Amino acid sequence: MGAMVPGMSFEKPSSLKDLIPMDFCIILSQPKRRDWYKSLTKPADEYDYNVQGDDGDDYTYDDDENASVDKSGNTEYNNVALEPEIEVDETETEVKPDEMVKLTCRVKNLSSKTVVTWNIGDRILTMDSNTVSNDKRFHVDSNKNLIIDHVQAADEGVYTCKILPQGINMKVKLVVSRSPTVRIYDNVRDISGSVRTYREGEKIILDCRPSGTPEPSVTWSSHGVRIDRVNGVNVEGGRLTIERAEHHHARVYQCLADNSIGKPAHESVTINIHYAPKVSAHRHEVNTGEGYDAELFCNYKSDPVGRSTWLRDGTPLVEGSKYRMTEETHGHHNRTGLVVRKVHKSDLGSYQCQVDNRLGRQHTNVSLIYEPELAHFDGYELQSGHLVVLNWTVRSVQPLSDILLYYQKSVDKQWTSEKPLVAEKHKEHSGVWLIQHRVQLSPGTWHARVKSRNTEGWSKYSEMQIINVPIIYTDNEDHLFEKLDSTETSGTSRIISNGFSSTSLATILVATLFFCVRWT
Repeated sequence: MGAMVPGMSFEKPSSLKDLIPMDFCIILSQPKRRDWYKSLTKPADEYDYNVQGDDGDDYTYDDDENASVDKSGNTEYNNVALEPEIEVDETETEVKPDEMVKLTCRVKNLSSKTVVTWNIGDRILTMDSNTVSNDKRFHVDSNKNLIIDHVQAADEGVYTCKILPQGINMKVKLVVSRSPTVRIYDNVRDISGSVRTYREGEKIILDCRPSGTPEPSVTWSSHGVRIDRVNGVNVEGGRLTIERAEHHHARVYQCLADNSIGKPAHESVTINIHYAPKVSAHRHEVNTGEGYDAELFCNYKSDPVGRSTWLRDGTPLVEGSKYRMTEETHGHHNRTGLVVRKVHKSDLGSYQCQVDNRLGRQHTNVSLIYEPELAHFDGYELQSGHLVVLNWTVRSVQPLSDILLYYQKSVDKQWTSEKPLVAEKHKEHSGVWLIQHRVQLSPGTWHARVKSRNTEGWSKYSEMQIINVPIIYTDNEDHLFEKLDSTETSGTSRIISNGFSSTSLATILVATLFFCVRWT
């Protein structure tokens, strides 16, 4: 306490609280701290208010700039203590669960006359080197930094380092990393793990909302496939949007959240799409013979479940001695069949396969005929000398008498026709005929189609098939080459099968040697 200057007066405080901060009162409640405080003070009557200099004169102030420093060399006045200062008002520290963390009190100019406490909210944890909290995970090191062992999620919060008696403080925000959690929302509803149903054409929005520290990343998938590969589905961040729902959007959608803390979290939602029936027929014409039993069928998808009906000339058919209906499930679609027993010529014609549900109706036509069915193209293979082998399959319970092949180059207008000679029954399927024909085609793109005739008449033309013939030829040694593009060196070519030329072999050997040298 400094000397009282004559002529100066001090106003008496109204209470002790006006002089001593509350936190300082807490310190004085500790026995060890009371003794320390007593050493800083002494009764008022022990102070000499008539301070004189060494020569006995009354003390006077120096007009010098360093008036606070005693020129006589008295160290009691030369050593001026610096006040504590906060370096940073607030910092943030992140730690994983069960790890140790050190919270640093960023204050300089601490001395033996200052007390450092650590608080969280109104709770005092430590005081200087002493732990006040009952939780022994909290303690301080020699630099008054707060140490927390085996950090738990409940330890997260804002910690305050207080400096007394000055009453200054700094804050440290402790963030405890947390493994992720995730939920899926449809607008404001939590639909995680549920089954949701939408109508075809509706807009669907799913929000994947993760939580965790640090913030998790989010990915969407469906049946193990990244969702961005599903047609009509758009993903931006955690939001999945289907602008117009279609039946193929009915599936399970899974959201995965990961922040590298613990295991990734995931949730899923099952989406059902209600739609009107989708009906199709693999064979729109079915060949049969007089007195045979013929089976017509069509495939359909429907949600909600549809009801199938077979009609002829708009009239529903009824099961009995003439007709029998079948219903089966094949993979992801249903199949309905119509068996026409002991076919007569009067049974020939068009039949309708119709499916209804509460959202709509759809049908397709299937014709019963005596003529051959449309030929089915089974592919082609390229052989040397621009020779192309074409393959078709034709269904006919009657023997085939004629086959016509039509083909044209894409740049031409005129068709060329030939009569394939090879036509034989399938070894395992009665009524199925195999057609194979070899034709020499120049390099380029070709179109081909066939029709066939049995004892009852001609079939319709098959669908147009595209055949691509590359620029290949054989040399005198029967090596098969592919001619390079005209932009390459004139006259160059490369072997594509049936052996290697000496030049190519030498090139391969040199390349192999070079690779081995680089590898070693």
